[in-house]
Amino acid sequence: MNKLTLITGATDGIGKFTALQLAQDGYSVHILGRDKAKGSKVLETLNKLNPLGNHCLFICDLSKINEVKRFLNSYLKQNNKLDVLILNAGIHPKKLTISEDGIDTTFSVGYISRYLFSAKLNPLLEKSDIKKVIHICGSIVGKISYDKLENPTYSKLKSVWQNSIGSAILVYHWKKLLNTSVTHLHWNPGIVNTQTVKSQSNLIQLLSKYFGMIEPKEAAKKIAAIINSNSNELFYKNGEGYNKIPKKIKSKNELLRLISFSENFTEVYINYKISI
Repeated sequence: MNKLTLITGATDGIGKFTALQLAQDGYSVHILGRDKAKGSKVLETLNKLNPLGNHCLFICDLSKINEVKRFLNSYLKQNNKLDVLILNAGIHPKKLTISEDGIDTTFSVGYISRYLFSAKLNPLLEKSDIKKVIHICGSIVGKISYDKLENPTYSKLKSVWQNSIGSAILVYHWKKLLNTSVTHLHWNPGIVNTQTVKSQSNLIQLLSKYFGMIEPKEAAKKIAAIINSNSNELFYKNGEGYNKIPKKIKSKNELLRLISFSENFTEVYINYKISI
């Protein structure tokens, strides 16, 4: 039986090239995105790379909680195991918007959907020998402004950083929180030459190259290497593990606030195995 991976945000950039890399490595690849046309092209390439992979395309708007729930409930019925979950979907908005559920759309896609995928798919991942979840994230800077999520007046950059903070807290505490064998990893690729970078000014693109920008294909190879690694590191930057984790990520108070918000907002509750 082929190993199975599910990748969000897999119709372009890092997600797309990671899907192609894992198909070449023998995985059955399930890709998820919003753009059916782009997704169909990726699926076609996957089938050429690994014709026996039984690859699938799923269309879902990750900014909508009920749509995400419907997808996950359906996915649980259709599959009895998942080896690797890659949470790559995220947006870098030109302006901040409010989701149909009433909060910053960037946070809905970049964190709330990741909480839902992590909570709902944990039973499938526990049945695997690999059982890894990889959060593709940016820098861990600042704190989550819970009181401003419904009316975001913070910067676009902060809106992206908040997702990374939420993911980092889940990554650090997940195993003990649920007493689970599923490992979560926080992977910051550095600067990658995705459409987000290509849409910037020539100066920004030049500076990106100066600061070591890599291509999505190279990022995908690094992700594949981490999946196959036996390292105990949970946090990675530019493909290298590190263990100098900010105190705010280790804080049980920050964890409690994040989980409380996540549960109340999504109405998806996790069964704590330890006191937090």
